[in-house]
This record gives sequence, C-alpha cells and structure tokens, in this order.
Amino acid sequence: MLAASLALSCKPDPVEWSEPAPLPPDLAATADLAFDAHQNLVVRPPVNIRVPVFSRQCTSSVRVARDTTGDWYAVWWSVRSDSTADIVVSRSSDGVNWTPAVKVDPTDAEAVGCRRPAPSLYADGITIHVAYVMAAREGPGIFASHSMDRGMTFHSPVAVVYGAHIGGTAIAARGDVVAVAYEDPNSDPQRVAVALTRSMGHLFESRELVSPPTGAARDPRITLGASRIAVTWSPGVAGMATDTSAPRMVRIGTLR
Repeated sequence: MLAASLALSCKPDPVEWSEPAPLPPDLAATADLAFDAHQNLVVRPPVNIRVPVFSRQCTSSVRVARDTTGDWYAVWWSVRSDSTADIVVSRSSDGVNWTPAVKVDPTDAEAVGCRRPAPSLYADGITIHVAYVMAAREGPGIFASHSMDRGMTFHSPVAVVYGAHIGGTAIAARGDVVAVAYEDPNSDPQRVAVALTRSMGHLFESRELVSPPTGAARDPRITLGASRIAVTWSPGVAGMATDTSAPRMVRIGTLR
C-alpha cells in the first residue's frame, strides 16, 4: 500500500512546459497554428468557407472546422424564445449544403441571448470535439462534448472546470488526447489554463495554469502534435480592445 502511494505521488506532470515567450515574427500575425511533420509550429491554412445560416443563430458565434475526410462542421449558439440557448452542430460534405443542426447541450440556464462567448470546435477524423462556456443548471463553467459519428449524436457533456467568471475556450485533439485551453474563471488576474484528457474527452484528468501570474491573459488558442502541445494567448483582460503593441505569447510543451 505504501509503495503504491509513493508511486502515485511521484507520477510526473502530464506536460513538460517551456517558458512563456513571444510568438516569433513569422507566426505572430495569426493565432491559428499547427505542428508540421517535424514538430515545428507553422501557420495553419486559413478557413475559407461560406458559413451556414440558420434561424435563431447567433451569427458571431459560428465556428467552422474541416476533418480529414473533407467534411465541414460548424458550431454555434442557437437562442431559444426565453433568451437561453443551445449549443448546436451541423455538417456539410461540400461546404455549401448543411445538415439540420444537432443539439450538443440543452442545459443552458442563462437568459442573455447572444451575449456569450463563442464555442470552439475541432474535427479529428470523424470525431468532433466542442468546448464552450455556459451557465448550466448545476452552475456556470466550461464544458466539453464529442461525437464519434460525424456529429449525428453527442456524448453527455463533461465539466472542464466550474467558475462564475467564464471566458473563451479553444480545443484540439489527436486520437485519445484532447486538450482544452480556456480563460480560467477562478484566477485573479485572469489567466489561461489547459485541461488535458487521454480518454477522448470522457474525463479531464489534469488542469494547469500556463500563462504567468504577473499579468492577465485572454483569447487562448491550442494545437496538438504527435507528442507536442502549444498554447498561445494575448495579454490583457477578455473583452478589452486589442493592444497591437503587446506580442501574442506562446508556451510549448512535451506530452509525457
């Protein structure tokens, strides 16, 4: 029993992080990055698609992604008559015609209409991952859900973290590894954190603040490589005007 306890206490952190640093000049113009075959950070090709238009859609919340089979996916907030909202996803095989929207999570309880952060979306093959902030019935926080059948049905949402001061999210996946970067709802000043799971999003086993405690951070983005993870953020508080003189920051980690 003692040996087992010692082994558990000595378990290494899931990510070995580099120190935070400004994004290199050739990458700083964009927050949308990816790892190439050599595990170097590169600019991800821009998404150029006509986004779907549905009734009751919060148009500023629409986010799109493309999977390796060529299908497109879109996620957004769909407002109900009482100003609460559903997270919904639609699929398109050609980027023009979209399937009827499927509800991801119907438990929102905050009547604020479209005044809510946009969700984030990642397509990993036919598996679709969604992360979002919501005032659910059990309390406000950040949640994630995934579909394993091209967005036809979604697993029950999993709480990433609870907290009242909820902000933006970003999500990435590679096989069973899923990572969510988010504006932490429980830190002061507001910092960017990362939650990690190796069970395809069924349970987030670790959470870690990655931006420094010396200043506020916002607008997180995240990408995964074969054994690498990178998180970027902008200095400042969510909702503030962008300071173009402040460089976007990055922290790169090695998955253990």
